[in-house]
Amino acid sequence: MTTTSSALTNLRPVGGPALQASRRRTVYRANTEQVGPDAYPPGLAAVVDLRREDETTALPHPLADTDAYRSVPLFDPSSPVEADPAAVQLEEQYTDWLDRHRPGIASALRTIAATDGDVLVCCSAGKDRTGIVSALLARHWGADLDAVGADYAASADGLAERFAAERAASRDPEATAIAQRCVPEIMTTVIEHVERRWGSVDAYLRSAGLRDEEIAAL
Repeated sequence: MTTTSSALTNLRPVGGPALQASRRRTVYRANTEQVGPDAYPPGLAAVVDLRREDETTALPHPLADTDAYRSVPLFDPSSPVEADPAAVQLEEQYTDWLDRHRPGIASALRTIAATDGDVLVCCSAGKDRTGIVSALLARHWGADLDAVGADYAASADGLAERFAAERAASRDPEATAIAQRCVPEIMTTVIEHVERRWGSVDAYLRSAGLRDEEIAAL
């Protein structure tokens, strides 16, 4: 028998509440669990689900039947791997995603840009795929690197119970420890990579195909 929780443990505004205080809408980030609709902020105009099709089939999003729901897989379904096998640490995997899954990242941000109203971005844990989209957004909005890193690392507390269960069930503790690592330096390293290679987050978004008006709409 499945149980439904009443709360999402990793739900929060992207970049922290202060970053978006003066904006016309709020973009939230979250994990995906079996929760009731009342676990979500009211009045969401879009729910951007970054999970793969097999994930959304195995655990349909609680808001999947609403008009707001959008399935926008970040991982390119045509790619045979999620990241280069040589990319072991999360920093390496995330920077690989910036190229390998650029169309999915662009689609997620384009969906947010096209939405007039509050938005929820989510994946399974709300840390990795959601973390990339959230970091790009926060930096685009002007967050400093410390704030971007702190927003990423905040998932460690939200996922503590989930991580404990994963460690208890893991047959590869080393791989699990790598996947669960959640410290500010991971995402600050990724954003620094973006700015070294492309010059800025906005320049990366243009390279991914977003038009200037879409970037402005973010």
